Amino acid sequence: MFKWSISRTFVNIVVLLSLLLLVVLGGFSITAFKSFEGIVTQRTYEENSKELRIISNTIKRMNEDVKAFTFRQLDDPALAPLFEKKKLDYFEMFGYMDLISKSFEINPIFHSDTLYSGTTGNYYSTLSSMVQKDSFFVNAIQNFRNTPVLKPIPRVLPQEAYNTSATVFTYFYFQTDSDNKLSKALGVNIDAAWLCDTLSKFKGQNNKAYIIDKTSRTLIDDSKQIHNLDVLNPELVHKIMETNQEAGSFETGANKDQKIITYLWMPETNWVLVVEESNEFLYQSLHFVRKVVLQITLGIALFALAAAGFIAYRIYLPFGRVFREVIGPRGKDQNKGPLVDEVKLLSDVFQKNKGLLSDYNSYKQSADTILLENYIKAVLMENNSIANQLTGEFSSVFGNMLDREMMLILLKIDRREQFDTMDADRKKAYRFIMMNVAEEVLDSGQTAKAIYIGEGQFILLVFLPDGKHDIEWDEKIKLLQNTVKEFTGITLSAFLGGYVQGVEALIHSYRTASLLLKYSVIYSREAILHPAVLDLHEQMTVTYDEKLEERILESIRAGDGDEAKSLFDQFIEVSSKGDIESFMLSMTRFSLALGKAFDILNKTRIEKIPISMKDFYMRMAAFESIDDLKSKFYEDIMKIADQKPLVETRHDALVESIKRYVQDHFTEDLSLKGIAVEFKLSQGYLGTIFKESVGWSVMDFIHNVRLDKSAELLLATELSITEIMERTGFNNESSFYKLFKRRFGTTPKAYRVDIEIMNKLEK
Repeated sequence: MFKWSISRTFVNIVVLLSLLLLVVLGGFSITAFKSFEGIVTQRTYEENSKELRIISNTIKRMNEDVKAFTFRQLDDPALAPLFEKKKLDYFEMFGYMDLISKSFEINPIFHSDTLYSGTTGNYYSTLSSMVQKDSFFVNAIQNFRNTPVLKPIPRVLPQEAYNTSATVFTYFYFQTDSDNKLSKALGVNIDAAWLCDTLSKFKGQNNKAYIIDKTSRTLIDDSKQIHNLDVLNPELVHKIMETNQEAGSFETGANKDQKIITYLWMPETNWVLVVEESNEFLYQSLHFVRKVVLQITLGIALFALAAAGFIAYRIYLPFGRVFREVIGPRGKDQNKGPLVDEVKLLSDVFQKNKGLLSDYNSYKQSADTILLENYIKAVLMENNSIANQLTGEFSSVFGNMLDREMMLILLKIDRREQFDTMDADRKKAYRFIMMNVAEEVLDSGQTAKAIYIGEGQFILLVFLPDGKHDIEWDEKIKLLQNTVKEFTGITLSAFLGGYVQGVEALIHSYRTASLLLKYSVIYSREAILHPAVLDLHEQMTVTYDEKLEERILESIRAGDGDEAKSLFDQFIEVSSKGDIESFMLSMTRFSLALGKAFDILNKTRIEKIPISMKDFYMRMAAFESIDDLKSKFYEDIMKIADQKPLVETRHDALVESIKRYVQDHFTEDLSLKGIAVEFKLSQGYLGTIFKESVGWSVMDFIHNVRLDKSAELLLATELSITEIMERTGFNNESSFYKLFKRRFGTTPKAYRVDIEIMNKLEK
């Protein structure tokens, strides 16, 4: 009976190719569908955003027009009687109201004007004489300190007060006298009809537009009404607030109820302009596209299955030939089912090779290398218990290797933090590179062993030929440093323990190299230190140079960064000549003195130098080389040097601006508070920097400018003293005479007479 079989590998290829083609087809369909949806949504957003920005710019211009109109009206001398006369007859009041009405006829959005005089307590309006019945305006006057200034407030004018119930935006502005009492108030009403008309352009069967505030209340919508109490969906408002963007768009709802929300924050308000637009067109379009894409996808899917079968056959054909060649006659015995598992059959053939792979993995960890590393570590760290346990095994493998003459070199990674941040695999790769390069470069004809002992340190044992002591170690070590740096980007410092022979000498040499390691902090990176360095430092006695310390601190206080760095280099050069303990004590003492100087310097400055003393001490104590120490010191010194002229320049420019402002406005009612508001500064800060720079208080400077101008007018004109006083900004005669006599030693009248007499005598 004929038995047929199908290759399982062939079936797998067909299935995988079919799935792959279907996934690609599905991904393409979804991408096309989403792209169409995004294009429609983006176009809706762009069109609505364009209209909203036009409205926003118009509102911004409205705010600017109202501000200009407000300041112009309050400062108009022609309207002064409105705020000063206790009682005006009907014709006078009508004339003033008519004058105000004509001033905003050129701008159609201005609706009306309401005024209040704090001096007389009178209310006026361009609409009616019943302003007192406008409770909103009266409450705003009574609580003027809590009423927003020059901010649009939407409301409906009360019929009983103005004979109209128009929808307006009201802008308030208040002026106070020297006692901070309300002297003038102005309420400008802007017709909201133009904004309602603009919003109504968006209105359609499923569209609407409105303005809301942060509390979800609808302020105004496309129905030309104000709805202060209508609360919108809080979740929708929360989503708008959550985006934290000036403008944007998002979708809400699902299917036929889906809507596109476009919003824009309005300038200088806490309002947001919102347009809701039905997404019904998009939904219908997507539904049609989905049907078409589904039909096309099904057709292509059938074609993809056929194509997958053909491609799978072409892919499997050469593999099947190889399989039959490998299996040979065994194929007849193995082919017992309808599906042939070639992978399993081939795995049986190559099963014997697993042992070779296992041997390869274990070969990477050489037992001899591990034994050498552990034994040398135990000897150097003087761990006798471990060393004794390994002695027998070590001798059987390496014989009397440690009895040979050798050079011990301790290598240290200069930037320990750079090595510590590496992951385990990178550390392992670095150790492999470093140890192999070291053994290759330092091999002096016999052999060299590199051993990692932890904490970024390596021990190199270089075994020497008999009597060979003329090796140029510095040259070889420099080559090693450059090679490792080229491959890894990490620098090394080297410390030579000296020539050794035997275990005891090896331990002593390691102690010497470890002591040299401590001195690495006073040398640059990539240092090469010999045992002679210890004698050089330990024979020197260095005392702390207090005078040099004071010179450094004085340079810092003066902001002379270059001088401070130069003196600090001298300080380091002197301090580093002694032993390492003396050097570290000197650095600690200097860092404390420097920190104290920083604290004192900051106490005398208005703007603090941004140096944290805690961070400074930690950085000074954590340096790994003399380069790190200098770099950290230079960095902090330059912060001070850069900050000082910056602050002084900023203060000088500000003081000059204040002086020019006083000289240009001395005839006006000037005060420290008013000038502080003009320059957006606190009164205390302004007074401090002005006094430090000029030597006078702000008010003294104002008085002196006015007095100098008064003296000039006394000599150059025949104006009366009262007229001169008024022209120079003095509004109190007693104060004027007192200040004039203090400045010139005589009264204004006597000053004029004395100068005239002197002029006649000179002639």
